[in-house]
Amino acid sequence: MKSLPKQSQGFTLVEISIVVMILAVLFTGLFSVFYTANKIARKGSNKKGANRKDILYAMENIRTTLTRAYFIDNQRRVLFVGKQEGAPGTRNDRIVFATANPNAEDEGQSSIREVSFYLKPMPDSKMEGMHYLIRREDEMIDNFPTQGGVEHILIENVKSFQLKYSERGDKWVDDWNSRNTKKIPRLIRFEIISLVGSSFVKYESLAHPGILFK
Repeated sequence: MKSLPKQSQGFTLVEISIVVMILAVLFTGLFSVFYTANKIARKGSNKKGANRKDILYAMENIRTTLTRAYFIDNQRRVLFVGKQEGAPGTRNDRIVFATANPNAEDEGQSSIREVSFYLKPMPDSKMEGMHYLIRREDEMIDNFPTQGGVEHILIENVKSFQLKYSERGDKWVDDWNSRNTKKIPRLIRFEIISLVGSSFVKYESLAHPGILFK
């Protein structure tokens, strides 16, 4: 004798509708939380993370360029001059020197070029004392080492740019002129104070030039 199959209990249309409504409310709430969190994260990233990334890129740009500093004592057009300006916390130092171009052969350009780093006022800044950090680059070493070339903005909203120079690391000076010293420093410490979000942050790094010193 065959037994009748058991009838499976299913959900009624009303129960399914209630479940769908509950899930819809839950998914709407989760999506709102996710969207708000994502928006805040992207806003914070654009305001702080991207700026920090730009500053670190600028620091590495300065460090690697200083590391490739090129100097020959008997050539007056090839020099290394660093000059301090401003007070602590609001320094506006300037440096000009010759540096090797590692991609010269591939680009068909001069293997040695002239580079300067300095600050330039931001005329449209809402906060007083803000500057652009400039990299000026001239493809030719000429008789006018502080003029010519093309200016590139590395970062904005810089309050202070400071450099210090040393031969052995035991004594540091604020100015350097290779026309007087007949050599370039072996260590260069540089500092950037920049606006990150709503506060000022100080970044420091150390460069070791002299690989191409003759």
